[in-house]
Amino acid sequence: MKRHDLQVLLVSLGVTGLLMGGMAYFISAWWGRLPKVVALILFILLAVMVIGYPIYALAQWSDRYLARTQKRKAPPQ
Repeated sequence: MKRHDLQVLLVSLGVTGLLMGGMAYFISAWWGRLPKVVALILFILLAVMVIGYPIYALAQWSDRYLARTQKRKAPPQ
């Protein structure tokens, strides 16, 4: 694992933590004031963001890692 990978991992974890903290504040402060339909739509969107962002970041990292690995294994031309 290279230094750049560690930085990307830490940024990804930091953004995920901020999303979770912001969501917790939003739910505790504003959720009760929303109409039920709006709350349901926001719940679905928040779930997709919180679950999807780390998966997307991991997929990007794995693509870069695979490209580096294949580049190392390829014979020099």
